[in-house]
Amino acid sequence: ATGTVKARHEEAVVTEVEGLLNLSSGLKSGSFVQSGQLLAELDNPEYLLDVRVESQKLAMDNARRELEKKDALYSEGGITENELETARRSALDAKLNYETALLRAEKIRVHAPLSGIVTGLNNNADGTRVAARFQLCTIMDYATVHIPVKLPNTDLGSIRINQEVLISNYALPDDLFKGTIQTIDPTIDPQTRTFTVTIQAANPRSRLRPGMFVKTDIVREEHEQAIVITKNTLQIRNNQAVVFVVEGAIAQMREVTPGIEAGDRIEILAGLSDGERLVVQGHETLRDKAKVRILE
Repeated sequence: ATGTVKARHEEAVVTEVEGLLNLSSGLKSGSFVQSGQLLAELDNPEYLLDVRVESQKLAMDNARRELEKKDALYSEGGITENELETARRSALDAKLNYETALLRAEKIRVHAPLSGIVTGLNNNADGTRVAARFQLCTIMDYATVHIPVKLPNTDLGSIRINQEVLISNYALPDDLFKGTIQTIDPTIDPQTRTFTVTIQAANPRSRLRPGMFVKTDIVREEHEQAIVITKNTLQIRNNQAVVFVVEGAIAQMREVTPGIEAGDRIEILAGLSDGERLVVQGHETLRDKAKVRILE
């Protein structure tokens, strides 16, 4: 089955207020960022003036000092409990107003909502005035990827959670990735007679990219200590699977018995021994017992 690679997590990064956009130094598409890292700041003096952080802090400090005075007076019997409670509520309200102002002021700063790779950065907007809800970029976490694939309904009874899957891509011929089935949708699409499974795979070197088209092979059986070759090494001659084994400087055509397949690799059940050297290039037109040159 085939499918398209998706990031495990991705989130659009948008501004919360308008202002003159100033991107953080060195930020570009492809950059790795940590959750909470500063990505940009918005220059908007009018907004900060409206938020009134300093005046709210002054009001909080004054309310706290007033509460301290009222508390001392109450301990001496100079005021009633109701008056003290009023001072406490005023101090609490002032503190909440100040904290709200700080939160509003922080909206001029744009932080990464998760750790991951920056994609689609709108760096042309750097130094220009942008509106609230302006999309700055998207951050993708694809250290682990998800791959939804559709399987025929006849497979429903043979697929299980955590079943191993081999993943390959024509652009990465030397890489074979391993994943597992994470979810199985029990419903059958009445139009295609298929159901969807989601494969999860570790992607430590970020070789699999979101949007990449991949081939997936579900491991239905495993053979220990199997002899495995690449499929393109195998030839079909007169309806018989053969390979060319190098003996000295001669290519000997040998009949083999293929086994199970996985990606671009295939098991050989009989006809080959471990460690034998095979012709892997130019064998399409090769004849039995032809001389070959070995390229080191």
